[in-house]
Amino acid sequence: MELVFGMKDVYPWEAKIRRTIETNLRNLFERWGYLEVEPPTLEYYTTLEKTLNEEMRERVYKFVDRDGKLVCLRPEFTTSVARMYSQDNNLSLPLRVYYSGRVFRYPSSPFRTESEFTQIGLENIGQGGVTNDAEVIALALLALERAGIRNFEVDIGHAGIFRGLLEALPLGTPQKEMARQLIKKRDFVTLEHLCLSAALPSSFSLLFRLPFLRGKKDLLKDLGPLFPQNQEWQRAVEELGQVFDILNDFGLTERLSINIGLVRDFDYYTGIVFEGFSPWVGYPLLAGGRYDELFCVFGRDLPACGFALFLERVLEARQKEEALEEEKETFPVLSFPPQLRKRAFQLAQTLRQEGIALILEEHKENSIHLVTPRGSFTLESLAEDEVRRLLKEGQR
Repeated sequence: MELVFGMKDVYPWEAKIRRTIETNLRNLFERWGYLEVEPPTLEYYTTLEKTLNEEMRERVYKFVDRDGKLVCLRPEFTTSVARMYSQDNNLSLPLRVYYSGRVFRYPSSPFRTESEFTQIGLENIGQGGVTNDAEVIALALLALERAGIRNFEVDIGHAGIFRGLLEALPLGTPQKEMARQLIKKRDFVTLEHLCLSAALPSSFSLLFRLPFLRGKKDLLKDLGPLFPQNQEWQRAVEELGQVFDILNDFGLTERLSINIGLVRDFDYYTGIVFEGFSPWVGYPLLAGGRYDELFCVFGRDLPACGFALFLERVLEARQKEEALEEEKETFPVLSFPPQLRKRAFQLAQTLRQEGIALILEEHKENSIHLVTPRGSFTLESLAEDEVRRLLKEGQR
């Protein structure tokens, strides 16, 4: 018996890991003041249609209910949350909410077959500004850590970068939309043909460089002067710098980069956008951003920012990391300062002759350290026999 295309069974071992991750993230979000909500799985298609671009409309699961109305399975949570709170006349702002549940989309690529995803995410509603953007991105970084991902990066960009660039382009609306889609798909051959046919000035060669402009805050210093009269562009560059500074104060920029070419799937983003990814998975583990115009679609003007984590992709990344860890053989490390090089080398040679493998590394501290899977030890606090015992136990 075959499964419906894009669906999958979840067996006990995976279900247990999924519940652990969900519990960890629920605890994280609630400690930051977020409360849980549960939007319905089914929505009227007309509710979501105006928030979806042409590509996403083709990926939505739609069907007619017995009353003859066109309904759809939710393709994501953000629009449903916006619809919920646009109807609430007693809304107390600001509002912090989170959710966990399934979403449904036809695959975006023949190389991916998932049509049912689990999203765990949050929305910060009723407050604008870079401080709230930074809070949401901080939670995204912490969520990946709590989900058990060891090797990940989060890229931040800004919807205003591409909006500002498109605004400056001497192209018609259909050509601008085509350029946006080509940048998103990384189709530079077709993009080059479009630019040549439109005879764009050489200054717009930036279109081709956008996806490769990635780095830390110093990346921004050369971008502001490119379009000095373009307010959308200037706002984007300034807000990126401010958000990065706040996250630097939080001590969370080690795994954070600015990515000027970041373009999100949904058109409702208006400000900071971001994605988290692993080198072992070809699609983002999480994604989000600021969407200050989405509530207006439902008749209410509210700023908001949020993100969603894709649980199945997180599990895939974890499994690949764990497989690599199992294959990787680790050796104890004897690290030493230059002035104790002779003693460290003699000790290492003695131990190696006794059949104990280890690595020598020079550092700038004032003592010799032994780093093993059981922990890190200062050599001065250990007798040489104790060093041997620790190393031999580590080899068992």
